[in-house]
Amino acid sequence: MADRWAGRVLRESLGLRAGETVLIAVDSPLEGAARVLTDQALELGAARVTVCRLPDPSGPLTVVPRRWLDEMACADVVISLFSRFDLSREMPLIRAAMAVFRRQNRSRWALGAGVDEGLLTEALAGDPGIVATAARSLWARLRSSAGVRITTEAGTDLTLKWSGRRFCVETGLIRLPGMLGNLPGGEVYIAPREESAEGRLVVDLSLGDIPLDRPVVLTFHRGRVVSLEGGEAARELRRRLGSDPWAWTVGEFGVGANPYLPVRGVASTDEKVRGTVHVALGGNLRFGGKNPADSHYDCVISRPRVHLQTDDGIAPLMLDLYKN
Repeated sequence: MADRWAGRVLRESLGLRAGETVLIAVDSPLEGAARVLTDQALELGAARVTVCRLPDPSGPLTVVPRRWLDEMACADVVISLFSRFDLSREMPLIRAAMAVFRRQNRSRWALGAGVDEGLLTEALAGDPGIVATAARSLWARLRSSAGVRITTEAGTDLTLKWSGRRFCVETGLIRLPGMLGNLPGGEVYIAPREESAEGRLVVDLSLGDIPLDRPVVLTFHRGRVVSLEGGEAARELRRRLGSDPWAWTVGEFGVGANPYLPVRGVASTDEKVRGTVHVALGGNLRFGGKNPADSHYDCVISRPRVHLQTDDGIAPLMLDLYKN
């Protein structure tokens, strides 16, 4: 059924209980998804469902909607869906909502960025337990590593180190008060040492919210991008990163674990696809790093070979990204 995904999200991912209140915030292309979620939430016994329309994705964001923040302050479950997520545009909205969310510390919040109804139907109808198991299994294989060498046939050859820092796992299960997770979920990630990135990254799948017209080649030295090559996407990234040196500094290494997701050329979901790897530029303070940049651009690559490094000098381990 086309609405199966909504029941899965509410019941299994968010653990909706009878009598709870639900806030569903969407932009106009996803109003159909909001109706499906509303029907399912009421069927599951929600006491109240509020739908808040977010600013149209094609227009300028000048004011953060007051209703969005007021409802965020009292909802038990929050689902926000953006059909197009422009980092330079939507971040004021997310930051304002995040401040309210952290203050009340009782909601469970699922955030879907760069999604459409087709993706929701296809990717979220699968078993959330399988996604969670895959993510935890990947975390177990990564957590004792101290660094990585990533290579691809496209030309990537990049090393990163993170000794002393911890991997985070996003299972897609958002069931405890104060939890925030992506929709769809399924990834393992870490903040590398900010000075550690060395080598070349060829970005061939997706680059934040910037459309890729051709692969973008980033060359790192001592953690920072020293060369940026490519077409229009490279020019746009250069413009957005500006003059802040931290924006040009490595901020994340992550591996996708979700077996239900297709590659779509949208970094916010491509980074969760099983078999992909992403390296981000920019801020990582919220997950254990020291990069204070306001921006964060995920660079997703295809068909990576991942060679894990350890602190004790054991020979590198080749990570099979498709192993369950």
